[in-house]
Amino acid sequence: MKRRMMVWLGALALAMGTGGVAQAGTNSDGMPLNAPTATVEVQSEGGASAQATCYYPVASGGALVCFNPTGEHLYICDRAADGHHPVARYYRSDKSGLKTKHANVGNGKCLDWNLSIPESGWVDYRACNYEGSTALSCSSFSGRISAKG
Repeated sequence: MKRRMMVWLGALALAMGTGGVAQAGTNSDGMPLNAPTATVEVQSEGGASAQATCYYPVASGGALVCFNPTGEHLYICDRAADGHHPVARYYRSDKSGLKTKHANVGNGKCLDWNLSIPESGWVDYRACNYEGSTALSCSSFSGRISAKG
């Protein structure tokens, strides 16, 4: 505990030495330069597909979920030809309770779920691998990811 407090105080001193604000560089989406990313294949309702970049991917089994704050897009991806489908379970700052979105997109594809969260908001999500209506496995939650892009 004492060591954690010393590390925190050291970080605070560094921040105060730079004008009181510790800032990391950000990319064009407003995400930290060192944020984990994924490039995913998104399929539209018309059948066309395009690549998209998203941040803070979480995965479980063949399911992957990640977020792009530009437009507040949650991508729910199927990464395995195993007969299962991916599910995103998420909380958002402007709605109460846990939300669930199933995606039956097929191996190698993603559903683009537009959350339309205010820029001052956040989303906290996890990836689950489902067989029908039964969860086989779920990742940890991502932690609150800012919708500000």
